[in-house]
Amino acid sequence: MPVAIITGASKGLGRALAVGLAERGWDLVLDARGADRLAETQVLASAHGTRVTAVPGDVTDPAHRA
Repeated sequence: MPVAIITGASKGLGRALAVGLAERGWDLVLDARGADRLAETQVLASAHGTRVTAVPGDVTDPAHRA
């Protein structure tokens, strides 16, 4: 299966992209600053039977990117 890494996945376009790709069978790695909303996106995407890993954090933080 293909895998997508989506930043900003907790709302808006990032969330829509995550759900849309999950519907098409993509496995996902989701990243966003808002852990609670990111967890909601993880649940929505996982409902389509794909593997979804959520990583809360800020991509501008060097420690998070390491």
